[in-house]
Parts: sequence; C-alpha cells; structure tokens
Amino acid sequence: MATVPISGTSIRLMSGIPFYNDYKDTRWFDNRAQQNSYFNSRNTVHTMGGQNSFQRIEGRHFVKVNKSIDDLWGTNYLTFLNRNKRFYAFVTTMEYINDGLTHVYFEIDVLQTWLFEMNFKPSYVKRMHRKLWNDDGTPIINTIDEGLNYGTEYDNKLTSRLSGQLNGGYKFLVIVSKTPIEHGSENEVEGKVIATPQPLSYYFVPFKHDDSTANVVFGGSSDSFPTSPPSRLLSAIYEDEKAVNNIVSLYVTDYIGIKAEYSGGTGGTPPILRFSTEFADLDSVVITEDNIYCVKVKEVTRFEAIEIEIARDKYQAFSNVTESKLLMSPYTSLIFDDFRGNRTEYKLEHIKSKKLVVQVKGSLGLSNNVSYGIKAYNNDDVTNEVQRADESALISNVPSDLPIINDMLSAFLQGNRNSIQNQKNSIMWNGFANAIGGAIGGTASAMSGNPIGVAQAGTNIVQGAGDTVLKLQGIQAKQQDISNIPPQIAKQGSNVAYDYGNNYQGLYILRKQIKPEYRRVLGDFFKMFGYKTNRVLVPNFHTRKSWNYVETESCTITGNFNNKDLQQLKNIFDNGITLWHTNDVGNYGLSNEVI
Repeated sequence: MATVPISGTSIRLMSGIPFYNDYKDTRWFDNRAQQNSYFNSRNTVHTMGGQNSFQRIEGRHFVKVNKSIDDLWGTNYLTFLNRNKRFYAFVTTMEYINDGLTHVYFEIDVLQTWLFEMNFKPSYVKRMHRKLWNDDGTPIINTIDEGLNYGTEYDNKLTSRLSGQLNGGYKFLVIVSKTPIEHGSENEVEGKVIATPQPLSYYFVPFKHDDSTANVVFGGSSDSFPTSPPSRLLSAIYEDEKAVNNIVSLYVTDYIGIKAEYSGGTGGTPPILRFSTEFADLDSVVITEDNIYCVKVKEVTRFEAIEIEIARDKYQAFSNVTESKLLMSPYTSLIFDDFRGNRTEYKLEHIKSKKLVVQVKGSLGLSNNVSYGIKAYNNDDVTNEVQRADESALISNVPSDLPIINDMLSAFLQGNRNSIQNQKNSIMWNGFANAIGGAIGGTASAMSGNPIGVAQAGTNIVQGAGDTVLKLQGIQAKQQDISNIPPQIAKQGSNVAYDYGNNYQGLYILRKQIKPEYRRVLGDFFKMFGYKTNRVLVPNFHTRKSWNYVETESCTITGNFNNKDLQQLKNIFDNGITLWHTNDVGNYGLSNEVI
C-alpha cells in the first residue's frame, strides 16, 4: 500500500476510469499537460472543496463524503491536492453510513501520482514492444525463444530446385580407370589431380535426363567438340573387356568442381558447355573405335566453387506477417534437401545478406561428393565466405555408382554403400532417441499439471512467475519441436535408378512456415505483449500507436518520494504493465503499428 497524506483539498470523485489497482493497464502520458487534459475530460461524480482529513481503519484509508451512496454510484477514481501536489487514487469500495454520508475507501495510484517524478534507469528488461523492421524492409533480428506452442507441422510454402542454374541443368557421368581407356592409348599411368600424380585416369560426359548431351569448349577456344550420350558410352565400355577390367569407379554427379558456362543451341546447333581451364587441363578423346566421345581430365590444380543467386530476398515466398519475429526460426525454416537422404536446415535470420546465394563445390574422385552451402551464413568474416559456407553445408555424397561387371569392385562398392547407410541409420536413431527424451519430459510435465514444465521440456529456460504473460505462455506452452524430416526420406536415396528415374537431380530448396492458425495465435500474443528482450536498457514507453507493454526484473527507479511508493513502482514494472496511448484502454483490436 502506498503512503497516503493526512488530508487533501479539491477532491474530485470520477467514474469510468478504465484502469485499476492491479496495475495490468494504465493510461500513459508523455507530459503533465497530457495527464491533466485527460483527467479533466473524465466524468465527474462529485467534488469537495476545503480541507478534508483522511481517516484510516485497519490499514485502509477513506474520506467522508456528505452524499448518499446512491448519488456516488459508479465512482472508481479520485484526485486531490496536498501542498500543491496532485495525487491520484483508486476508489476500492464505498461504505454506506447514512443517507447523507458515505465513506469512500481509496488507494493511491502511485504510477499516475509519481509519473513525472520517477527517473527510470537502465534495467533488465524481460520483454517489451520493439522495433519490427529495418529501413530496407527486412525484419529486426530477435531469436530469443518465447517458449510458445507453434504446432507440430509446417506448411511448405515453396519448393524450388537448383538444377537449371547449375551447368545449364547438366549432370555428369564420371569414369575413373586404372590406365587410359581412350582409343589408341597405352597402358600407362598418367594424370594429375590437385597437383598430385595419380595412378588413375578421369573422364566425364555431361548429359541430361533424356540422355541428351552437349558440345564442349575449353577455355577461350572457339573450337567445340561433341560428347556422346551416356547410353552409347556405357554400351561401348561394357562391351570392351579391357575397359571393364580397367575401370575403378563409374558414377553420376551434379558437379565435378570445374566451372562450365552454358549457352543454348540455336538454329539446330547443339548447346555448348564452355569449361574453365584456369585450373584444369581438359581434352576431347575417343573411347573405342566407334567414335564415342568424352572429355578427359589431364590435370586439375584446384576445384572451383560456383555461386548461384537463388533469390534477391531470402524471405521470398513466405506469407506476409505483421509481427516480424514470425519470420524468425522456429516459425520459418529454410531447408536444403537432395531427396537422396541428405538434409540441412537453416535459420533465415543468420544469413547476413538479404539475398539468398548458394555456393556449390564439387570434385573428381572415386565417388560422388558435392556440397551446397549458403554464402554469408553465420559469417561475419567476409574474407573467408567460401570456407565458412562449408561449416553448415549440405554434403550430397550418396553413392551414385553404376554397376560394373567386376566381382572385387562390386564387393567394395557394396561395402561402401552399406557403411554410409549404417551411418545414416545411426544418425536417425540418435535423433529419434533425443526426440523421445524431450517428449517424455514434456508429457510428464503435462500429466503433472505443470504447463510451464511442458514449455521447458528439452530446454533450460528459467521464467518468472505471477504475471499474465507467464500464464498465457503456460497455456500456449510448446510441447515439442517440429520434426522436419520424415524418417523415410533418409532411406529413399542410394539407388541410382530411383534417384535419376524420378529426376532427383541437384538441390531442392524448401521454404517452410508454421500453420496459419498458429501464425494468428502467436501474432496476437506478440501484438499484445511484444517480444522477449532480456537486455539491460531503458524500456520503450511510447514507441507504438496504441499501447506498449513493459516487463522488467528488479528494475532501477529513483525519485524524490518515499521508499514505500518507490518499491511499489518497481513491483508494477517487474510484474508487467501495458501502457496505453489511447483513451480506449484495453481495446486490443486497435492497430498498434510502430510510430
């Protein structure tokens, strides 16, 4: 209870004041003139001039009003002067004494009374309304976990495929042999990859899903060379016993680490792939005597990464939201998937650029190995963007081997495939076990009637108690994270016929967003109470059109008034309060945009 003076003058009893002594809501004023204007416009029930003493019974204060209680019906607030200081107070109850006398009990409204005497220092702010958007229209980053239920399913807003932008949509059949297999070659070791002499020879041919291929050009040359469809190339190799026994590996990959610029064929001319020779020495060769053409890799000193801009705005395709936090994780998700068992999830807010740029790396080796990373993801070191993209890249290394009639090699490939599959199964089991552990913790909390325990299942969050926001968080407590990847997806790859027969080529980019129902629920919550902040600062008291919510922890306030009232002021902000900037206090249907 606040300290009450012993008397007051110019007592004015009012009705229809829309805030109460629970301090969940109040009318906020930027200056004293606004405050005076507001209360002067409120409905007056009765006024009392002269000096009036305040009485106290059992710690409750009252003033004697020479009016019948029926004449004071509706009174819920009063103001008075004491030594030229205006005090504001809540009317808590009225007691009938006789037809001409009513005892009006009241409590000092410490917030309105000391609003312009209190000095709010930087304090630990738990939550408040914050700025939503940057000047370029991107959302302000706010990733603090709200502990709210956002459902167990995502909507897939858009799935796009990075294939046509990569090598003009061509994939590569790669042949690795112990000795050269081109027509007229001798059984000798040759070739050099990454500046290291290799006891292997590398060949490749670009092709599309329909078995079509392209002519190739090397460097800045104007000469183009044909390449043969993989069906003819494979038929020729399988019919040549020497070639079959020479082959170490035969696989399909999306990128070989050598850049190629695509230009479409016009007027009946074939399409062209112009390969960079900055770090590679390539040649067109003939396999067997039937004029089967492919490209031979004579030397590679370095593999090159490709950068492909997928979208100028990384938030493209997501549904529009009023609250910018709904574009953060976990409410949105960006997923890379090759639909061959490899999947990586990204948080849009950690992509430093507004654009979405994918870096692709490939190589020539004994098996397929291509990585897809996001440029500038979790990266403040702009000098090492290519290297840092690898930290979170999707590695597409599912065996895409083609069968070779050689018992020893078949055994090796089978064992290698089984090894990779075992690794997948192990990863899946560990993820499943962790999910079960979190679910059990959440279920146990729910069964024990502890909604906050449900919110904390699988997390380590400490929250305050006793305020409206916490109770609503308990109602909307999240029970488990969304499971993004169905277990069957991790098992559908590792089969070349399935992958390429169903045209699983390149990288698939999925944009996922929580269901509309949860967007509405969370949008209403954020509109009412702002965002978790957990920072030391002076809170925002008037940055929104209609209201600001402020909640602190052990806030620091100074002022030239008694310590009892000061402590009550601190408790008000620590418990959370909504500061209204409109006379329609409590109307959450109003717009509340940033001002």
